[in-house]
Amino acid sequence: MKTTRITPKFLLALGLAVMPQAPAASDTATQTVRPGSVVRWPGEGIESCHLDERQWKPIDGACWYPVDLLANGSIQIERRRMGGRESRALQVADYPYDVQHLTIEDESRVHLSADDLARVERESARIRPLWSLGGAPDFALPLGPPLAALPEGGRFGARRVINGEPRSPHTGADYAAATGTPVLAVAAGRVALAEEHFFAGNSVFLDHGDGLISMYFHLSDIAVEPGQRVERGDPLGRVGATGRATGPHLHFGLRWHGARVDPALLMQPPDALPAIQ
Repeated sequence: MKTTRITPKFLLALGLAVMPQAPAASDTATQTVRPGSVVRWPGEGIESCHLDERQWKPIDGACWYPVDLLANGSIQIERRRMGGRESRALQVADYPYDVQHLTIEDESRVHLSADDLARVERESARIRPLWSLGGAPDFALPLGPPLAALPEGGRFGARRVINGEPRSPHTGADYAAATGTPVLAVAAGRVALAEEHFFAGNSVFLDHGDGLISMYFHLSDIAVEPGQRVERGDPLGRVGATGRATGPHLHFGLRWHGARVDPALLMQPPDALPAIQ
């Protein structure tokens, strides 16, 4: 089933006029979106979608534009169709994400030693190339749940205060679950990384094509290997509390075309996402 949905409570100001035959069509109307969201631009005969230096193909008759959690100001989006070029502006609005206060008993996981800092940088260097992956999409929207019984949870975008110190916002969704609960692939793909990291503990990164990467952190164990092909619903490992975690839970994250987006949005029917007409 190929659907795609996001709650449009933050959707403002549509009324956009499409000019498919214009060689460089532009419209001053602006759509306001929250950081970490996804906007779709449906239409006939779309050839390509563009954002910054990135370019990709439409999916299900629409361009999908992820808005990074740390984005601000105005974003110019563009698409090519029917021999013309069209552009629109997205205005990233302030959004009142929660503030999350955490206490980490192990201070060495909060104030890192030189050796740990070097390790974190090595791990980051292994992860960074994943954000530039592309290829044909190997997934359908909405994505499946990463746990068979997905509990209430999330805290995506929460501004975290760890041991009284402000830290970077939370870029994934946290789901409390018992240690040993199977963690499932949300879509078909290839295992890009499967290894233990300082902050994320036992981690699995799946490449689903079209620049979509799903992440599963703090696992008690890993059941897949790099390069392995997985299908939607396949087990990747089990819930744990490895890395920097205050208790057993799954941290589930998504990057699409490099942007950090709220995973809950892509697990809803597609037509609920904010749309440009």
